[in-house]
Amino acid sequence: MAPRINKRDLPWVVLIAVSFIFGLAASWERWGNPLVDCGREMNQPLRLAAGQMLYSDVRHIYGPLSPYINATLYRIFGPSLGVLYADGIFTALMILALVYWLSRQLMGRAAAAAATLSVTWLCAFKQAGNYVLPYSYSALHGCALGLASLALLVQFVQKRDDETRPQIGAEAAPRSRLAGSSLLLAAAGAMAALATLAKTEMGFAATVAGVAAVALASFRAPRRALAPAAMFLVPAVGLVVVVYALIAARVGWHALSADSFLFFHNLSPELVYFNKRVSGFDQPLQAVGLMLGATVKIASLAIIIATISLLITRRKKPMSAREVKLADLRADAGRVSYLQLWLLLALSALLFVAIPLVGALQWDKGPYLAMPLLLAGFLLVVGYRFLKQFWKSGDADRRALVLIVVAVYALASLTRVILRVRSGGAYSSYLLPASVIMFTYGWARPFAGLFRDGRARKLARNLAIGLIFVDAIATSGLLAYRYRTRNTHSVVTARGTMIAVPDIGESVDQAIDFINREIPEGDPLAVMPEGTSLNFFTGRPNPLREEITTPGFLDARGEERAIRQLIDSNTQVVMITNRPTPEFGASVFGRDYCRRLMQWVEENFEQVAIFGPDHDPNLQIGDKTFFIRAYKRKA
Repeated sequence: MAPRINKRDLPWVVLIAVSFIFGLAASWERWGNPLVDCGREMNQPLRLAAGQMLYSDVRHIYGPLSPYINATLYRIFGPSLGVLYADGIFTALMILALVYWLSRQLMGRAAAAAATLSVTWLCAFKQAGNYVLPYSYSALHGCALGLASLALLVQFVQKRDDETRPQIGAEAAPRSRLAGSSLLLAAAGAMAALATLAKTEMGFAATVAGVAAVALASFRAPRRALAPAAMFLVPAVGLVVVVYALIAARVGWHALSADSFLFFHNLSPELVYFNKRVSGFDQPLQAVGLMLGATVKIASLAIIIATISLLITRRKKPMSAREVKLADLRADAGRVSYLQLWLLLALSALLFVAIPLVGALQWDKGPYLAMPLLLAGFLLVVGYRFLKQFWKSGDADRRALVLIVVAVYALASLTRVILRVRSGGAYSSYLLPASVIMFTYGWARPFAGLFRDGRARKLARNLAIGLIFVDAIATSGLLAYRYRTRNTHSVVTARGTMIAVPDIGESVDQAIDFINREIPEGDPLAVMPEGTSLNFFTGRPNPLREEITTPGFLDARGEERAIRQLIDSNTQVVMITNRPTPEFGASVFGRDYCRRLMQWVEENFEQVAIFGPDHDPNLQIGDKTFFIRAYKRKA
């Protein structure tokens, strides 16, 4: 029977809730950066709510779901940061609830709470990539919908196992017994489709997990796999095809596919560079070395916990000799002396400390770098045991079925960052939740299961899970401190308040004052390469299709189109933010990319103001000092 959440889970759920409330209080209104990406997330739904069309009037590089969700919320409640904050908080709670439920299907209450708290502070409240005002609501909604699909697939596997287990040897199970699992499977397919419509790679992970779940659930009768496969794939694929066909009929296939990069088609060299850097394929050998180093570090930590557990539990037994008899240890460590255990502890501790200091391994010390290797190894071991048990008895352990589905989803979620699964950065927040579950499970179950002595097994599990709790507590304190000490400048507008870092907040405040004073309401304002939060805060429309013009978004033809849009809209003011973009390979707007566009601006506009802590008119785009430069059309 599948584990059920009951009143005994309540203390742990309360702990998670208190942690979440503390996170909200510590970070309140400090979630966003008015410069990077957030402007798109604020202003794009506003344009859709005003009647513009996604992909044609408003360029978009992800699925259509999230912008239209937030546009609908704007229509109902009015455009404000509060609407976006509420969306983020609600979706974050949904993700944490799914993480706890999925964790409980695999492990006990304390371990499930540890996994959920890890996701809370490693993902939900991480400054770069938090859930409340994310860099992309498409990623946030895709994460939640992908986990919802995974939860339904887990229920499907469990229910299907109940339904078919009594029918072993029969040609087919009664349709009435399979109806419940079929509905779960169809719902999982629908959630996978919605995840795809939010962000393609999120739906990919859910779809791969769904195919794996169907294959596993049909292992007793492979010939009966066709019907459940169709039950999952028809909504998972069909809904996506129908939605994109309807959009393509309105905006044209070119705008939907090539112009949006939606299906990773027609990517510019700058975006290829960026994606290779994110995935680790820019330096694959170094990335593999980092993965191996992280794996060795995790192994050394496992040895430390194991030796401490053995030393403590042995001391509770009466010892009359320097060596412990094999019969007393029940084969936990063989005939090993205390001196040998202490030496092993010292060597593993030295290895654990030294690994991050070796050469390039200083780049990132996060344990999740090792997750692709750990998940692949886990799938090989569990898959082998599954097949071995099936060949031997014609049956399989239900937990193994659930484990494989969750591990497949976790590994598929990491596809975009497969060689560089960092704990930091914006993307990992939405890709890591399932990996966090599997990471915690590895300590709570397989690692603890290596000990045959019950006391050593319990102590090792408690030490490992305790370290995860300690890490979550330490991370919560560190993030709360950073939020409170770094984000200190309040940008107060009619559409909400955002507390930003001082240099950006001060620049945005000054720019808003200038816009309200110099640009009549309803007149257009162009902000490049990022920073259309200024359009949102002031209500001035963006004359360009693009909310972001960082490297790779405008080729030569795109620059000419942008110039025509500025001319046709009679745009009188253009603002350029000092936003270096080395992650794309081209760093400086107007020098390394968009040179024709910047040349046209300088020929037809004159600099009239500079906003920021330093008002030196000689500041150049790419300087370390942040500023926003305003240009006004020449008479």
